[in-house]
Amino acid sequence: MIITLVAGVFEPIINTSENISEKVLRLHILANSDSTEDQDLKLKVKNYFIENTADLFSEKNLEENIEIASCNIGYIEALCNSCITENGFDYKAKVSVLKEYYDTRVYDDFTLPAGIYNSIKIELGEGRGHNWWCIVFPSVCLSACTESMNDYLTDDEMKLINDGYTPKFKIIEIYEKIKNKIN
Repeated sequence: MIITLVAGVFEPIINTSENISEKVLRLHILANSDSTEDQDLKLKVKNYFIENTADLFSEKNLEENIEIASCNIGYIEALCNSCITENGFDYKAKVSVLKEYYDTRVYDDFTLPAGIYNSIKIELGEGRGHNWWCIVFPSVCLSACTESMNDYLTDDEMKLINDGYTPKFKIIEIYEKIKNKIN
């Protein structure tokens, strides 16, 4: 009975959260290791990616941007590998476009709930170091773009992400982790 009551109360929040995760394309970069050098390189690759792909991801809907990412995996890998080589490292980047689970992430101006998101994943070398992520679409991390999340999310979705981190995000995170493990 308690589970049913809790589920009934949180179902609208969970549905809103899942709607958000279906409208976003995230960038996920994993460093080779946690060494200072590898972590510094991760940030250089991130900056190089952002500087060189802002025009690439300029489409106005998620599906087109996912398609662009999928069709340009080789280009993105070459871009990352160029940055890696220029900085004196000899390992390579591996790029994939997939759906992957993310925990709740608090940004400066908003909070994205936990969930399974479309993602451009860049693994540098072994990909065993701490990661960095942002949003490619809507273009929060691509500095050349000026789109607003308001253009793509409903009022309820904007309210959820602008509330800051609250206990409801922890409940969403627990639900999404369980769902992810079941799938």
